[in-house]
Amino acid sequence: MNTNSKTSLFLMELIIVILFFSISAVVCVQLFVNAYSTNESTKKTAQGTVIVQNLSEQFLGCDGDLDAVRALYDGASVRGGDSESALSIGFDEEWNEVGADEAAAFVASMSVSDSAGNPCAGGDAAEPGTMMIATVEVCETETGNSIASQDVKYHVPYTLEGAR
Repeated sequence: MNTNSKTSLFLMELIIVILFFSISAVVCVQLFVNAYSTNESTKKTAQGTVIVQNLSEQFLGCDGDLDAVRALYDGASVRGGDSESALSIGFDEEWNEVGADEAAAFVASMSVSDSAGNPCAGGDAAEPGTMMIATVEVCETETGNSIASQDVKYHVPYTLEGAR
């Protein structure tokens, strides 16, 4: 009878240890899943921010000319080229540019307006002294959530040629 008691006590102890190990394993798996999803979200945010910064710098580098920014990208990858004051570029899940006819996982868009909120194309079309505001945004197409966005202001300078 004494050996039977020791065996049942050992089995009970083994069951408690296995239960504790199972609970610990569940907690560890949840931590890894949360870390993975946080990592993926951070990657999207970082890449979206880089694209927004690039488009903003290109807008400023092209002196507020949206057509010049549009010319920097393949004609197939530019979406919504009908509007003179808007630009939209598609990206796949690996953040490579995709053509206008392909499904995009992410879309970078830029719309340009003057300080009164009227759409404008910029470049030579804008009058000197105009403040142009470009709204640059990267969105996830599946959910429509904005990943990164920025407003960029460009003041069209006066020229000395007009003063003569």
